[in-house]
Amino acid sequence: MVDPSSGGAHAEAAQLQARKRLVYLVALAGGVAIFLLSWSIRGPGDPFLAYLYPLFAALLAGLWLTLWRRPDWLARLEPWMLALVAAIVLSRLAWHFHAGGSLDDRLLVLAGGHYWAVGIVILAAFVMLDHRAGLRAGLAILIVASLIALAGVIGEALDGTLATETAVYLLRVHLFLGVLLVLASIATSMRDTVKDALVRSEAMARAARTDPLTGLANRRAAEAFLDRQAAAVARYGHPVAVIGMDIDHFKAVNDAHGHACGDAVIEGVARRLEANLREPDFVARWGGEEFLIVAPETSAHEAQQLAERCRAALASEPIAGVPVTGSFGITVFRAGDTLDDVLGRADNLMYAAKAAGRDRVLVE
Repeated sequence: MVDPSSGGAHAEAAQLQARKRLVYLVALAGGVAIFLLSWSIRGPGDPFLAYLYPLFAALLAGLWLTLWRRPDWLARLEPWMLALVAAIVLSRLAWHFHAGGSLDDRLLVLAGGHYWAVGIVILAAFVMLDHRAGLRAGLAILIVASLIALAGVIGEALDGTLATETAVYLLRVHLFLGVLLVLASIATSMRDTVKDALVRSEAMARAARTDPLTGLANRRAAEAFLDRQAAAVARYGHPVAVIGMDIDHFKAVNDAHGHACGDAVIEGVARRLEANLREPDFVARWGGEEFLIVAPETSAHEAQQLAERCRAALASEPIAGVPVTGSFGITVFRAGDTLDDVLGRADNLMYAAKAAGRDRVLVE
């Protein structure tokens, strides 16, 4: 474990994507059911419903199957889902505007059956896409819907059959859609601003507790983790082991190969330590060439086995072309210990391991 909180954002994002995918699956399944039900109870004289609704149902079913089998395609499928739904809604709207009969007779169907769908698609554009893309898509949907209405109004105006009340009603509907677009744009802009601020805040918090060279927790994060473990020991009495580790002859590496090589060695050591720890274990770069490992629910004997595994991994092959070994000192929390007590014992044992010949593990 690099940092107990470092994976929180990733896990939350994954959960959000999973919930979004589930919503889309339910919505697509509902759309398929609506189209098939409308087709099955259709009346005569509506070829649009008779011939295109089965096609729309098949397209939605295809999207559902793709999203079900390929969850990782969610982001790339969202624009296609939006485009398909917008095309369906707008094509049905155009059909009702130009299928025959006066606009006055069709106002109820248009307002009650289709313009609400246009509004939903505009909102969906902001939900499914980011703010800029959502604004462009929503504006395009509104423009197409307005052009469809304008063509119908102009046709009746030229025939001299357009009722003033009908024109005013359609104007109000489109003004409402325009207001809806503006409000949705403002809301999503605020949402994205807050989200960006939270991301920046989290990034700054992560940087404050992360070592920039290795990506491990830094000393500040390690002290906070140790504080929590000390509280758990005092409350529950569970064993917690602390392992101090120092790279042997690290100054000689810098002197002989340069600081860039030294940095590569430190980074390589961090990766090998991570690879040999268990899931609950915590590793941090304590400072310079020193590392600290905290092993919850671990006795001194178990910690010794853990440290021996790490020691062997470091010595198994060179890192950045340089043979590397480490000296380890192990202690466990005792009743009444302060952090200074525990860290002092681990540090003394680590230096005793160096004095005894390096490349070894000492446990109290």
